[in-house]
Amino acid sequence: MTATTTTAAIPTQAQPVAENSNEHGSRLITALEGAWAAIQAQHPEVPHVLMITGTGRKANSMTWGHFGEKRWTVETESGTKTGRTHELFAGGELLSLGGLRTMQTLLHEAAHALAHVRKIKDTSSDYRYHNKRFVKLAEELGLAGPATPENVNGWNQCTITDAAAQRYTEAIAALDAARLPYVYDPVALMLGKGTRPTTGGDDDGSDDDTTEGGTGGEGGEGGDDDPKPKKRPTRFLVICGCIEKDEDGTPKLDKAGKPKPGRAIQVSRKSWEFGTVEGGDEGGLMCGRCKQPFRKADPDA
Repeated sequence: MTATTTTAAIPTQAQPVAENSNEHGSRLITALEGAWAAIQAQHPEVPHVLMITGTGRKANSMTWGHFGEKRWTVETESGTKTGRTHELFAGGELLSLGGLRTMQTLLHEAAHALAHVRKIKDTSSDYRYHNKRFVKLAEELGLAGPATPENVNGWNQCTITDAAAQRYTEAIAALDAARLPYVYDPVALMLGKGTRPTTGGDDDGSDDDTTEGGTGGEGGEGGDDDPKPKKRPTRFLVICGCIEKDEDGTPKLDKAGKPKPGRAIQVSRKSWEFGTVEGGDEGGLMCGRCKQPFRKADPDA
């Protein structure tokens, strides 16, 4: 499979700024709906969605986006139910990566939406494993599939092509020009940059701590081209200088009598090594609260 990806760089993630009480969420939704409409103009089969956003961070993972089929019930003013509509979620952390990366995720989710319309089963293993049918849909929409699948997410890491980036120049520029609010998370920049490019190399499947997916397809078990995950990728805990404290401000101690870390994050080996390759100290991951770099909780991990 030939994968031609755009060479445009992901914008550097901005730092958090002071509170702005005049901001409102409708501006976010309007911008995202405009980008989705641009996709529909090119691919009329892609269905309408109800756009939502919020944080994509979970305990040990980051969700850039997901498509959820028929999640929302629609009623008239009189209370009569008229049907259901699909959900399209775009993570607040995703928005910090700029218009190009946001459009890439929207195209990814549009592929899931198209799979639902065509009744194509594009995922398995509780919607996590993306199969080759998904890749075909993604390529139809302007993404390039990875050279090899990951152990857990399969053919998930598809990237926007130069041709698609050119096709959606106006939509991408509109997202960037809007200077949309975003959820600041230092992990997002590392993981977001780490997904580009996704082809070739020594991928050991260990960067599945980011997900783009949802309920595209029919769910359930897959066919012959859906190899089941063999094992979880290697991960380890990293901690910063934050210390957990009691209500009176006294540091809490662990069983060994040492201060308990206030933050402990699981990262994949690949994501950690990516930060080191880029010149970062101890993985290049900084805590926005204590301003100290994260380090391995177990130095031998």
